[in-house]
Amino acid sequence: NAIAAAIHVRTHRSQHVFFTNLHKMAKLLVLAACTSALVQQPARRISRRAIKVQAPNAIDAMLLTPRMGVVKPGDFKNGLTIERDGGVWKVLNFQQTKTARQAAMVRTKLKNLVSGTTVEDTFRMSETFQTAQVDTNDAVYSYDDGDSLVFMDAVDFDEITIPRESIENIDLVKDGMTVQIVKWGDTIVDVQLPTSETYEVTYTEPGLKNAASTGQSKDATLETGAVIQVPLFVEIGDVVKVKCAEREFIERAKK
Repeated sequence: NAIAAAIHVRTHRSQHVFFTNLHKMAKLLVLAACTSALVQQPARRISRRAIKVQAPNAIDAMLLTPRMGVVKPGDFKNGLTIERDGGVWKVLNFQQTKTARQAAMVRTKLKNLVSGTTVEDTFRMSETFQTAQVDTNDAVYSYDDGDSLVFMDAVDFDEITIPRESIENIDLVKDGMTVQIVKWGDTIVDVQLPTSETYEVTYTEPGLKNAASTGQSKDATLETGAVIQVPLFVEIGDVVKVKCAEREFIERAKK
């Protein structure tokens, strides 16, 4: 009986191993057949899912997504940087135009971030441009050094000195403000202020406290010396929120 039991166990194990190997072989044959059928299909019939089975990352990214870094005038946004005529340009503003006799065009105002010159140009919607390969890092404003402003890199704490003429809306830079330093290669080409910031009003003419709905405005001098337009109800000592790029009043903020 003991010998018979041992033979039975050994036979059962052998059968289990046999069927396990048979199952694995069947799976391999099915996979090979699917791969062969996929390869033999015309390129135009290969689906997105089929491509992902073979290479879920590299091939799918190269073949199925649009080329990154290429834009058309219809995709322009304020602040976009593009490469043109061997230089790097920033889109200051743009407007799409179309007439009955003319195809749609885009009128733009561009700034060369290296030379500082600005130009106005009109582009066809079909034209293409390469987005500028720029690097951006945060920096904190430290102090005024006369002809330059000095910032501290937020990562390695190195000092970055930038000429005053290279900074747009420099009169809105305030102590401790975090800005973005934009580099094109090794050249600093732009300093981007925050989208919005709060400032104390240091001087403005007396206005009407109940003039919120009149739509009228007046000059106001901010703590940095910048002068912007504010509603008549704003008073000296008020804290206002301002769009930095547009130099526009947003709202009166809490002190």
